[in-house]
Amino acid sequence: MWLWALAGCLTVGVVGAGGVGYGIYSFVQGVKNGSTTCLPSDFPKYPGATYADEIYELNGPYPGSTCHIVLDSNDDVATVTAFYQSKLNTGAWQVTSRDNEAEKLTFQPAKSAAPFGTVQVSVRNGGTEITIDVFTSTCLPLGFPKYPGAKFGGQSEVQGGASSGCHVVFLTNAAVEAVTAFYKSELNRGNWQVLSSGPGQVGFRLKNGTRTIRSGTVTIAVSSDRTEINVDVYP
Repeated sequence: MWLWALAGCLTVGVVGAGGVGYGIYSFVQGVKNGSTTCLPSDFPKYPGATYADEIYELNGPYPGSTCHIVLDSNDDVATVTAFYQSKLNTGAWQVTSRDNEAEKLTFQPAKSAAPFGTVQVSVRNGGTEITIDVFTSTCLPLGFPKYPGAKFGGQSEVQGGASSGCHVVFLTNAAVEAVTAFYKSELNRGNWQVLSSGPGQVGFRLKNGTRTIRSGTVTIAVSSDRTEINVDVYP
């Protein structure tokens, strides 16, 4: 077991249990046998799946906490995906989108906005690998406006030289025009400034006095039967 804390970032990974106290040892054993994870307590676990990896971070690349879990199963990809599609669409959870080609689901609580995340199911080493990522916050700057009622649709870091950007997707049933008008208004308040705008597109920057801290774009378009909001932010 190793525990690393640096500059406000806490990462816990399971490597071994030699030389640790009983409390930490018990935690490690719980993680290894699947009885203890960083996932929400009511998050569904695929029957018979075995633990493969876990990483928990506090104030790492994403603000708040992130939980990364990998499970292995002997069942096929379609069966495992159908399980999570069903279990994450009942009770306390809701599936917000599904990528059939990548066998990837995005989800969030049914009655609140966080935590949210993804489940991806894939073939690996002759078996099925289940990768679960749960976030309490997006990688967007604090205070970035979110369209009212929009659902989480995915997020990723975008590497670019020495620094990285942030890509977040939200989903809504509102019209493109309404969403565009919202961001043209909200991104022209306080320290936010609209740099450009057009049908389904808003360019912006976040400033501190005369200095630009972050800049980016919001792109709004119809995707399938909903409106997709793509936000890209760069240093």
